[in-house]
Amino acid sequence: MIPILYDSIVEGQIPNHFGLGSLTDTISAKCTEERNGAYEIVLEYPSSGIHAEDIAPNRFIMAKPNFTDAPQIFRIYKIGKDMGGKFQVFGQHISYDLSGKVVPSGVTGGSATAAVLALKTNGGGDFNITTDIISSRTFKVDVPSSTRSWFGGKEGSLLDIYGGEWKYDNYTCSLLASRGTNRGVQIRYGKNLTQLSQELDMSSLVTGVYGYAVNPNTNAVTTGSKVSTGLSLDVPHDIAIDFSNDIDWESSTAIATQLNTLATNYVSNNSASLINIRNSITLDFVQMKDLTDRVDLCDTVSIFFEALGISASVKCIKTEWDVLEERYTRTSFGDARTNITDTISSQTKKLEVVPTSSEMASAVKRATELITGNLGGYVILHDSNGDGYPDEILIMNTDDTATATEVWRWNKNGLAYGNSYEGPFNKLALTSDGQIVATAITSGILNADLIKAGTISDTQGNSTINMTSGVATMKNFDAVSRIRLLNSSDVVKWQLVHNIGSGVNMTFYNESGTDCGGFSSASDGGIFTVNDGDGNKRFRIRSDGTVYIYNQYNNAHTYLFANSSGQGEVYVGDGSSTNVYLHGGNGNITCVSLTQTSSRKTKENIRPIEDSEKILDLQAVSFDFKNKNHGTNKRGFIAEDVAEVLPNLVVDGETPSLNYVEMIPYLQDVIKKQEARIKALEEKLYGSN
Repeated sequence: MIPILYDSIVEGQIPNHFGLGSLTDTISAKCTEERNGAYEIVLEYPSSGIHAEDIAPNRFIMAKPNFTDAPQIFRIYKIGKDMGGKFQVFGQHISYDLSGKVVPSGVTGGSATAAVLALKTNGGGDFNITTDIISSRTFKVDVPSSTRSWFGGKEGSLLDIYGGEWKYDNYTCSLLASRGTNRGVQIRYGKNLTQLSQELDMSSLVTGVYGYAVNPNTNAVTTGSKVSTGLSLDVPHDIAIDFSNDIDWESSTAIATQLNTLATNYVSNNSASLINIRNSITLDFVQMKDLTDRVDLCDTVSIFFEALGISASVKCIKTEWDVLEERYTRTSFGDARTNITDTISSQTKKLEVVPTSSEMASAVKRATELITGNLGGYVILHDSNGDGYPDEILIMNTDDTATATEVWRWNKNGLAYGNSYEGPFNKLALTSDGQIVATAITSGILNADLIKAGTISDTQGNSTINMTSGVATMKNFDAVSRIRLLNSSDVVKWQLVHNIGSGVNMTFYNESGTDCGGFSSASDGGIFTVNDGDGNKRFRIRSDGTVYIYNQYNNAHTYLFANSSGQGEVYVGDGSSTNVYLHGGNGNITCVSLTQTSSRKTKENIRPIEDSEKILDLQAVSFDFKNKNHGTNKRGFIAEDVAEVLPNLVVDGETPSLNYVEMIPYLQDVIKKQEARIKALEEKLYGSN
């Protein structure tokens, strides 16, 4: 593949165009990837090349890194000096961008799945971080540090806690339990192995492990069987390890069986590579993608070095890929982190089995111990109908069907386990009609067209679904697009929906299943709406704080909101025009007319005003409000002055207020009395006529 140069790339998006162009005049391009290590590309480019001036740090190169992976993005981090009319370009895989994203302290995960999700959520940006590892060990970020630093290489990292092998595919970073495969490739010195650049320390190699334990009560010593490390030497080198502290002395499982299991786990947990090959082994054949003997990163191969009497399986830990020629130029084998010579040779190191609360992992472990640990029993080809021909296979704890109490029975009708030859087979049965009867089924993934059940529950009983009553108790519940509640007639009563592009809607329905409104985050800003069942709005609260009340014609009669200055306003109208307006900023009320309740039916203790002339003692003033939004050059009275004359017109408070409406009766009574005096004076001056 010809490398492609890009000026910029949007994080999380893989470009599908040719950017600044293909680097067709590239002299050489080598992509190197190490197991759980560096992933880089190095180009040699002519100084007079077409894109020589376009190549710069923080630009990007896309190139294919091996036979199988899609083209990968590399960020240019260094440009070499011009030497002899060419220069080198150094790029790191785009996953190195995670080195610039910081995860805050305190981020934790109780399992491998939770840990990678925590890193993705708190420091992954638009990268996707995944794992297929099942483990419940706790991961914790103790100090703020870069996301990629927690992938591996330091204490407490994901590799340190969960093990595994990283696989990088552009913006996807996957921690796999095991990467690569074993195609049966053999490497032999003199055939396809041209260089073994290390002096091997034979004293550090281990071929087998014996586990032993000393009974603390009787001092009796029990020794288990040899567990092979997979390394073959002309002269075997085995070691013995004391597992006394790891034995369950009260268990019904035989001590020897426990020792074999402990030794097997010890080798499995510590034996990543059997030969301490830290330098490279160069293959002299050109690997083609359609050959069965090609070797990719993390693949396992068999190596033979007859001169030392060594044969073992090792992993490919580093590849160097010629981007232009599309072939490997170098493959190295060994172990990128640890190997068995670093761990098994030290007999003081105790077994560390990673604990897990996973039901699947526990079930697999138990099944493995039962099947591989308890040897013995009787396998019988049995003639059940006496016709002289065996028609079933029996596996029993005795050789007599009459006395056996642990029986596996397998014939053309099925396979079953029970406590006698005749059954009942109520623990496990697989019948030829496709039925399975079991007291418990533990599965990593269960695929089925239909599951009929009474109650579905998690292992702790925190979340349950009773399929008979329909009652569900969920500790945490995540739904992708919709949650609906129906009544006994299957009529929708409540619904929570997430429509892509249209927001989230929570809707309530009446007895007929008609939409009566609810909560929403629609484009019109609606948050809460009440409908009348005929599609007409009655009440609505918008996300900007506006409250609407509608008439029967779906017109807003009343609405309350905060204007752009943050001042509350209230409008009341007939749906087409505003009749009442209250402005919270200046305190003004505007309306067509204003009336007060004044009927005799509502009043008592009715009598004439006796002190109306007091209003003449009031001093009218002009003034400006200190809050200029409330107005200037106003006319009125001072509440504190009025309180000294007519206290009944003043409403006490932190800021006294004045009832101007109740001044009208005083004024009317004064005017009436003045009018009587005027008429009396006119009669004196002009007579009664």
